[in-house]
Amino acid sequence: MSLMASDGKGPLGHGSPGEPWSLARLGDKRQLGFLVAAVAAFAFAYAPNFRELFSVWSSDPNYQHGFLVIPIALMIVWNRVSGESIRQGDDKPSMVWPSAALLAVVLLTRAVAYERGSQWTETATMIPALACLVGVFGGWRLLRTTWPALAFLIFLLPLPRGINSSITLPLQRIAATGSCFLLQLTGLWAIQQGNVIVLDTTAGTSRLDVEQACSGLKMLMTLAATITATILLIPMPGWKRVVLLASAVPIALASNIIRIVSTGWGYYLLTGEAGQHAAHDWAGYLMMPVALVMVGLELWILSWLIEEEAPETEADRAAVLSRIAGRTS
Repeated sequence: MSLMASDGKGPLGHGSPGEPWSLARLGDKRQLGFLVAAVAAFAFAYAPNFRELFSVWSSDPNYQHGFLVIPIALMIVWNRVSGESIRQGDDKPSMVWPSAALLAVVLLTRAVAYERGSQWTETATMIPALACLVGVFGGWRLLRTTWPALAFLIFLLPLPRGINSSITLPLQRIAATGSCFLLQLTGLWAIQQGNVIVLDTTAGTSRLDVEQACSGLKMLMTLAATITATILLIPMPGWKRVVLLASAVPIALASNIIRIVSTGWGYYLLTGEAGQHAAHDWAGYLMMPVALVMVGLELWILSWLIEEEAPETEADRAAVLSRIAGRTS
């Protein structure tokens, strides 16, 4: 199915009948005009939602990684488009009408969400809406190439409030219990009282509060986005991608517990309120580097346990064929 102009030319402008739109045809001013108009309409329609997201990223430490999601998504698009051979004639029939119909459904869903006051659902429709625009202007080939970047945009969104609360409280308990146990294991006198760890320091008794901001949700979201970007940008076997992505939760928990334990030892070694603030801040700064070191160590262990075979090259195949030919002659 193809959107045909009255003069018999291809979809939305020049080209042979039924030929899907491609990036190579951006030189056509008419094509470029349609694309610019569509992008401008999308930006204008979702401008209030982007302002709300910007406010969340600025005010909630758990979602500050949102500022980097769009640049990383663009890197993923560039990496996949430049590294993949997209040949003419290697496309399914035009997706103009199916994508346009699906876009209408997405916009209807957004209108219903707006009327019902569902802010998260309304904002979330921007991702399938953008995918529909890619289908309209780029066809199946471009959509197939860029879908990982479109999926990565999910990290733009904060978790819904219900899910956010249901995750934060268990993370708090795990962080407090694990940190108290590790503090005791390393030789400190520590007692857990709910989400508070009471420490016996050189200056007396100190209270280390594991608040919601210390639950590890920020580390979990940031690390999940980082690992997802890594497995999309760096070539690796599928099994390694799955293992690496599944490890985001335990690594985030472990790095958060290490941060709290480091803060507890800082409370023990440093006296005064200024010293305790310094211990808390520096332990927070080291949290992400520790997590990245753990990810790198995991990749090294996986590569050491399972040796990967080098991909077969054209020269290797030619050598095998020549040996076979020599034996049969």
